[in-house]
Amino acid sequence: MVSPHLRRFLDELARWSDPMPVDWIKRNARAVDRAGVETDASDEAIDAMIAFEQRYGGLWFPALGPNGMEYGLDGEATVYCTAEGWAFPGILDGDWTWAVEILSDGRAGMTLADKPLRVLNRSIDQRLEAHALAVAVRHWPHLILELATPRGMVPVLADASLPSPADEASGPADLWWFDDVSAIHLQLDNWWTHDHDIWIARCLSKEATGLGRLKELLLSGMTGFLEPGEVWCSLCNRLAPSAGRGRHNPDPDSKAP
Repeated sequence: MVSPHLRRFLDELARWSDPMPVDWIKRNARAVDRAGVETDASDEAIDAMIAFEQRYGGLWFPALGPNGMEYGLDGEATVYCTAEGWAFPGILDGDWTWAVEILSDGRAGMTLADKPLRVLNRSIDQRLEAHALAVAVRHWPHLILELATPRGMVPVLADASLPSPADEASGPADLWWFDDVSAIHLQLDNWWTHDHDIWIARCLSKEATGLGRLKELLLSGMTGFLEPGEVWCSLCNRLAPSAGRGRHNPDPDSKAP
């Protein structure tokens, strides 16, 4: 069952086109191993591609940037051997302008800069929930910080004063806390250019006066990981104040206080 945020998001913004036919997928399915050798796709891989295409194929909706998110096999029924198992390109992420690979067990991730596939989503529904929640709060006043953590470490926030965990939108690379008037979002931003992971942390509040409290809650658990310097804000498409030292006004035509 999807959340009200996702249902409203899909009803208002999503467009659907016809998915690839099942018979076409079965006829054209193939596999490519790590050596680049083409072979027959397994029944499990074929079933995974069919299930994905029947549920999500042909889905399009706006990304946070100028491009869209495109779901579907898009004329290719090929699975590739990755460090996490067999996976197929199933989503074109318009924000990253890169393919998202779908594993046979439903998880999703990316392969960048010849690094092993990094799992970013525990399921496609979780990925959709995270995107819908980001769109729901993107125009709220917010602060943004950059965090550096050991490779593979997922940041942990545990405080009774935090907004409620949004479990439906949270996964290996997206952590959400949300209560209709405030939100905290931790998102994996870079894992392929350093020997550690880079996360983006956002505090968002319907009322700007609530940002200070959210910032303190975040910093109380993350001070040791804080990275100095300006951070690019994908919600506003511009540089945010350094290390959250000030409110980031989401309206690019107005002046930040």
